[in-house]
Amino acid sequence: MNPVSSTQRDGESFNDINQRRPATLIHTSDCHLDKVFDGPEQRAFSAVVDLAISRDADALLIAGDLFDHNRVKPEIVHWAASELNRFSGPVVLLVGNHDVLHEASIHRKHDLRELCDRLFMLDNPDGDSFDVPGTEITVWGRAMLEHAPEFRPLHGAPPARADRWSVIAAHGLVNAEAGRSSPIYTTDLSQLDADYVALGHVHVHSVVHENPLTLYSGSPHNWSSGQGGCVVVDFAPDNQVRAEWISLLL
Repeated sequence: MNPVSSTQRDGESFNDINQRRPATLIHTSDCHLDKVFDGPEQRAFSAVVDLAISRDADALLIAGDLFDHNRVKPEIVHWAASELNRFSGPVVLLVGNHDVLHEASIHRKHDLRELCDRLFMLDNPDGDSFDVPGTEITVWGRAMLEHAPEFRPLHGAPPARADRWSVIAAHGLVNAEAGRSSPIYTTDLSQLDADYVALGHVHVHSVVHENPLTLYSGSPHNWSSGQGGCVVVDFAPDNQVRAEWISLLL
């Protein structure tokens, strides 16, 4: 895919931009890990980690549905942790509708933070921000307790800080019809003050908004299209935010 770039934040000066150090973020979602053996989802997830390593990324962001359901066996949880531990940088994890953070959640049965020293989970249902260590990236996201029409993934997103690259992570459906769960509306996106919005839930990659730059990463492995991938996001003072979808050939 041809790279896409963002425009400057409203009210942001050239000096503000130059105060922020360049950084690279890998954005993935909807990995839907389930089986222990060497299936396509596992190979695709390994390819995402390989890409993060080869690009010397500063962080890896998973925007929901790392696991396919809440009955995933412990073996696959430990396998996922071992894969994430191959990457030497921080990992930021948001849950999705397949691994929601209710009482029966896979993440409550098996806390990946106990298996991955560099993993941070956005587990606050009211939303929380995380300053990614070693970078000037801040990621905000709301933990989904129930996939319901009442849950608004972007509700409460804070304004960006001038000295940080602002990333908002959300798992939901853009321009959802009335009654659909976890809706995200274009008006919500237009009102955000951020450099990049990392979406999950839709399994096909797309650019859904330009300001702020908002992308679905798509699944690493897509059963319907046979083509999966993830997004490499470069934060650079000279060209703002540049995002490129990378196909994962398995």
